[in-house]
Amino acid sequence: MDEQKLAELKKRIENGKMTKYKAETRLEELEKQEKILSDEIIKLGYNPSELDAVIQKLEKEKEELRSKILELLPSEIPNL
Repeated sequence: MDEQKLAELKKRIENGKMTKYKAETRLEELEKQEKILSDEIIKLGYNPSELDAVIQKLEKEKEELRSKILELLPSEIPNL
């Protein structure tokens, strides 16, 4: 193996190490952020793993209320 190939391999190894380090650092940051958000959700009284179901329930309730409001509104609003 000549010097040029060896230098290229060393460079690629160093680039790989740097990429791995950056990825690990980013993963740690995201895990910390996930913990913070999870704690905030718990403080609001919700289980983070059940959040999708809660959102769906609230969306359904919102739509039901919207429909009820539209039912209660007169079909024509008189000019005042």
